[in-house]
Amino acid sequence: MCLFFTAVLLSAGCTGEEQSFAEQAATEFRSETSGYEDRVEFRFIPNTDEAATYSVTHTIERDVSWGTTIETREDVRYENISRSNPIEIVVPREDPSDGAAIEIEIRNTAGVVLHQSRTSVAPATPVPTPP
Repeated sequence: MCLFFTAVLLSAGCTGEEQSFAEQAATEFRSETSGYEDRVEFRFIPNTDEAATYSVTHTIERDVSWGTTIETREDVRYENISRSNPIEIVVPREDPSDGAAIEIEIRNTAGVVLHQSRTSVAPATPVPTPP
């Protein structure tokens, strides 16, 4: 009986289309965020050196806790994107204390979703330095 349950558990999730490790690695993105007094830079970097075209839908919010939307763009085409030339979205700050957030979906040219995330940046709290 235990052997039957083990076989069922091991076969769970093994149905449907599978991607090879190389295909999965080629579709992954990582994100980097940099905050400056006058802007926040969001970068989305594919895990490949080969340049490709992607379609991006994103929403940018200011005042992260309130969720004030300042921009929504759908199906923006980014060409020649690679590890050395990532997707970069810059959000100006009116004040260094402004927070910013981005919700993003990245698709390949076939329309397959490769990346979805929400990232927010709050202003840093200054730490006093001892005299």
